[in-house]
Amino acid sequence: MKMLLTIVSSTALLSTIASAQMPAMNQERVEAQQEVQNRFKEMKTEELLEKRGTITTQQEREALHNELMTRQQSMSKEQNEKFMSKPENRTPKMKNQGSGQGMMQGGGMGSGMGGGMGGGKGGR
Repeated sequence: MKMLLTIVSSTALLSTIASAQMPAMNQERVEAQQEVQNRFKEMKTEELLEKRGTITTQQEREALHNELMTRQQSMSKEQNEKFMSKPENRTPKMKNQGSGQGMMQGGGMGSGMGGGMGGGKGGR
């Protein structure tokens, strides 16, 4: 019984500590997002359009997209066409990803017809 009480108390203490640290991490994330947004707000629309396809972090991509969406109403026809088309200078989506092959194995039960790789067993 003492052991169970100790485990429960320890778990409660650890979750309290973890939840106390979460707001600080969220605050840092919000501040970083605002810094990126402010940087994009200071740039000209042409500069923002040139950045499309070259940004590597999801956070910056979202901030750039949001800024361009707010400016879309005031864009010239040429700028709007450029915004709506694929970026000319975009980097490959998987640029920083490693290459390799994966193997998938499966073993399931079920009925029906089908082929594929894996060790499935048909049951009736």
